[in-house]
Amino acid sequence: MQIKSNSLVISMLVGLVLPLQASKRDYFAIYIEATAKSKLGKPYEWGGNGPSAYDCSGFTKEVFERNGIEIPRNSWNQAKVGKKVKLKELKKGDLVFFTSKHHTKVDHVGIYLGHGKFIHASRFHQRIVISPLREYRRYFKWGRRLS
Repeated sequence: MQIKSNSLVISMLVGLVLPLQASKRDYFAIYIEATAKSKLGKPYEWGGNGPSAYDCSGFTKEVFERNGIEIPRNSWNQAKVGKKVKLKELKKGDLVFFTSKHHTKVDHVGIYLGHGKFIHASRFHQRIVISPLREYRRYFKWGRRLS
């Protein structure tokens, strides 16, 4: 993981209100969320790196890269960077990792948005969506905090 020196210096988004007493982590999470949500509805495509279509790890890589953090391309390598966090410790902006009924190793990743929701490039929905974490709870492995 590489954090670029200008990781928090990005253009302001229209209508984005930042709290006066926010920490650097809070600002980072706000930018991660805004970047991720700007891609809502984009199509899912296995191996997709954007800008027109994404798979799950291509989506997370793009979001973090646009905010100054370089992470590996695939989900199982993304699952090795940053600080490992448990389900109850998740914070907005954390990566969330899952297995599936077909695999025991990590094969899906999204970004936690807080309030029990995460955003991800969903193969099932064939687009980038926001989903309740409870629907994926049995497949949840861990989170990773990159800031």
